[in-house]
Amino acid sequence: MMKKCVLMLLAAALLVLPFGTLAEEAAIQLPYGVSFGMSLEEAAEAIGEGAHVEEWYEDESEKDGTGSIFLEDVPLGIGNIQAGFMSFDVSRNNSPREPRLDAISLSVAFEGNCIAAFRATLADLTAAYGQPDSDPFDQYGRESYQEYGNLTASWTLPDTRIYLSLNQTYTDNGSIDLNYAYRLCYDLSDLEQ
Repeated sequence: MMKKCVLMLLAAALLVLPFGTLAEEAAIQLPYGVSFGMSLEEAAEAIGEGAHVEEWYEDESEKDGTGSIFLEDVPLGIGNIQAGFMSFDVSRNNSPREPRLDAISLSVAFEGNCIAAFRATLADLTAAYGQPDSDPFDQYGRESYQEYGNLTASWTLPDTRIYLSLNQTYTDNGSIDLNYAYRLCYDLSDLEQ
């Protein structure tokens, strides 16, 4: 009887495991503890000290809760990535047209060789989010670098797309940019109208 109970508990645990894994995959780590869908005020509160809030309106009567929150020269909170400039954008780019955080953009601060900095940033992001969708150093990536002077990596997660890029065009030492975009802005129920 005891053996049968242990086997039933083990079977139940195995049934629950995939659901726990899915829930864990859906909850990704965003910088400064923000989450997509936050209002401008909620995001500013989560970011805390040093946040500069800029609302998007031309006069007081047009205030609608959209805007950006800026930070400069701050750690990203993921690996050793340092952001030179960072913005959190709250827009009405969604079905109900409500102000919601839907994008995070930053320039990666680095010294020295930009390709070495890109590799280090890629390693930190891979440790946080898993392998990128494709290898930026594969044959296609190498050909793209040779022709255009850029490297890219992206992650497609259940609710977020992450895009890392290096660009050597028109710069002395190159630039590295990192973007997070919300993938669930619009409701599928819109298609039933």
